[in-house]
Amino acid sequence: MNNWFHGKFGVQFIGKNQICSSRDVAVPNGRVENSRGRRLSAVAKLGLAAACVLGLAACVTPQERHAIDQNQCYAFGFEPGTDAFAECMMGLHQQRAVAQANTNLYWQAQLAEQNRRREARQDLYKIASLQRSGDPRFPVCGASSDGGMDRRTMTWYGPNCRAR
Repeated sequence: MNNWFHGKFGVQFIGKNQICSSRDVAVPNGRVENSRGRRLSAVAKLGLAAACVLGLAACVTPQERHAIDQNQCYAFGFEPGTDAFAECMMGLHQQRAVAQANTNLYWQAQLAEQNRRREARQDLYKIASLQRSGDPRFPVCGASSDGGMDRRTMTWYGPNCRAR
């Protein structure tokens, strides 16, 4: 097994002899063949390898994260089992928790902004549809309109139609 990180605590990853797809088979001469016996092109091999690498690199297990933190604290010069090492580990955990909280706040703000924009657009559609009421140049809004239904007046509204 090869290690990702050099230090006192090793993090393991899947070695090069592992097969990424259940349909592909590695044959002794180094070629990759699928279950029907056909050889895969170089582009397909490269794409398969890239997909495997991306799939494996994207996920870090809690054990790997713990080993990474241990290696980082060890690299800072703290010895395992000391109070300073424990404080280093807690500090890294707290930094990660703060970063996660900030990320959550960012996405909540993005979602709130999207909701505000959607509601403003819907209000604009309601007003425009009501103003076009009785105008025969516009079709009457229905369930297939892009807007929605005004629950107060029980009429449909949309960007290119009239309420009544």
